[in-house]
Amino acid sequence: MSSAIPTVAYLYDPKNQTTRPLMRSILIICFSLLSSRLAAQSKPVIYEQQTWLGYYPQYKFSRHWGLWFDSEIHTGDHFFNGFSQGTLRLAATYYNNKKNKFTAGYGITDFFPGDNHKYISISERFLWQQYQWFGYTPNTKLMQWLRMEEKWKTDVQDDYTAANTSSFLYRWRYNIFYTIALSKKGMVPNAVSLALGNELYLYYGPRLSNHVFDQDRVFAGFSYAVNSHDNLVFGMMNMLQSDLSGTQYKDNLVLRFSFFENIGTHRTAE
Repeated sequence: MSSAIPTVAYLYDPKNQTTRPLMRSILIICFSLLSSRLAAQSKPVIYEQQTWLGYYPQYKFSRHWGLWFDSEIHTGDHFFNGFSQGTLRLAATYYNNKKNKFTAGYGITDFFPGDNHKYISISERFLWQQYQWFGYTPNTKLMQWLRMEEKWKTDVQDDYTAANTSSFLYRWRYNIFYTIALSKKGMVPNAVSLALGNELYLYYGPRLSNHVFDQDRVFAGFSYAVNSHDNLVFGMMNMLQSDLSGTQYKDNLVLRFSFFENIGTHRTAE
């Protein structure tokens, strides 16, 4: 019976520590989902389907210091139709303690030929800073981060030519990600957990006088513990994104696979 899936009564039992963070996470996700969808009701919406693959290794080489690296590749429409963009990030991380850490670094996104640049790729370079904090119980893990990005995206002259100028924007991101063990053994190697998440993106910049909403991402899927420190997360994500003018939205259904790897001599200290 120890490997049985917990019942609804178990997950919502006030005596265990799962209830409050679970309900708080669900309320935040539902509020963000509802507000962004209501805002899009009066605007034209383009529907797409994509597949996203991500690899997120983190290397901790001392008690307080480590390196963050991640890479992502996104396909085009209809899940497997070419590629739309790729992103690389590199940063340094300061581990304050087991439950919070600070990260700052540099990244680049390459937007492959698309609607307003059909024959060229357009790059976006950015600096980013992040505060990340965690909450743990034997059967749950709650992760949150607040991230700020300073972004320079190359302007487009025409379908064949990139301009010699770039547009600058700030972007804030708030991410909440909650995993719930589906085994009463808890989050142990080779176990599967339910994974729920939401990430809200807000823009700020001189070109955005009429709106600040960029996008909202809602995720539901599973996390498989490959071992005590690495996880494969997979599931479906719905992304609602506004264009820079705030006049049109993109509703993207995404099949997402992410592998998180923690390496280094001090990984067990986390």
